Amino acid sequence: MRADGFQPQRMARRSAQAIMGQLAQFANEAQCGGLAISFAGWIDADGQGISAGPNIGWGQEQLVQLASNYGLACHLENDLDARAWGEWTALNPEEQAKGDLLVINAGSGFALGLVVGGKLLRGARRRAGEIGHIQRRFDATTKDCIERVLGGAHHSPGQLDNPGFQDDWLTQATQVLAPVITAFDPAHIIATGGILDNRPELMERLNQELIEVLPPAWWSELKLKPSTSGEERARIGVIDLAQRAQHTKG
Repeated sequence: MRADGFQPQRMARRSAQAIMGQLAQFANEAQCGGLAISFAGWIDADGQGISAGPNIGWGQEQLVQLASNYGLACHLENDLDARAWGEWTALNPEEQAKGDLLVINAGSGFALGLVVGGKLLRGARRRAGEIGHIQRRFDATTKDCIERVLGGAHHSPGQLDNPGFQDDWLTQATQVLAPVITAFDPAHIIATGGILDNRPELMERLNQELIEVLPPAWWSELKLKPSTSGEERARIGVIDLAQRAQHTKG
């Protein structure tokens, strides 16, 4: 598999078969025999396909088999898992030795990526970090997943910049994130995604809200960090994971 010389492509909404055909063409032009795909959706537990890709309207798709139909190997990862691993590889050995890494992604959705003990934490169902889909009751009559509040896909940009909405967003985000931070005790916390990347003042407020909620003896110096190089880390992460998996099989 090659990481060099290939520019990321944005494709219109099409079927999995059509997009895989396009990817196969890119792979052939690059003279490589495999694909490394980071996918914004739910990866099957066996890593062979997806159960849903809501952002592009896909249901169940066996992507590894589709790639195999074109004579290509395929390594598939959730995009935030790939992102977390990419951020981990950007740390030097001394930083890695300090402890685990947590990536908070507040973009179209709201989810986490986790590297624990130097290993990517996917979970038994490959659902580790999918906190945006936790169901909770917001008032006496409304029950929905918290992503409805915390995910940007459910709101207009103007709404995301509304001071009152931001106050509510911060309250909900803090309540969700504080238990996770306490449970995992990460050495590195990276906060990213369009909502936070485009609103540094909101990230700073989230940082302060977390400090006020978390046990002060341990978290008084908590510092959320921006990503080292944005979405590029997901590409780097999935390529490295694919190469590691290929080496293990070999």
